[in-house]
Amino acid sequence: MTDRDDPSAVSELVVEHRMAGEVAIVTVRGEVDAATGAQLEQAVRTCLARTRGGFCVLDLTAVRFLGGHGLAVLLKVSRSAEKLQQPLRIVVDSNRPVVAPIEITGLEEFLALYHSVEEALHA
Repeated sequence: MTDRDDPSAVSELVVEHRMAGEVAIVTVRGEVDAATGAQLEQAVRTCLARTRGGFCVLDLTAVRFLGGHGLAVLLKVSRSAEKLQQPLRIVVDSNRPVVAPIEITGLEEFLALYHSVEEALHA
């Protein structure tokens, strides 16, 4: 049995906000699952409220698990960002725990994915 199978296990998500000029960047580390999905959603909403650069960057390169709840949150916040006309640029690099579930579900067709924060900032 893994920690994710144990309902008493506590998931951890660390959120950091910073600015690159007028663009807000939120970096998350840890696991995005049912226990931390709301925390990810709030982090992106804060990022969208802070940005003045026309878009927000979400860095997932340090995420070590992305579950179904996390995928649903990514789609939801991405759509919310589009409605605000502040697209969400999601950085995934080659992080397999993040890229694999996105590719398996076909969400790469709906999400704006980038390989680095620099690429997302200058695209």
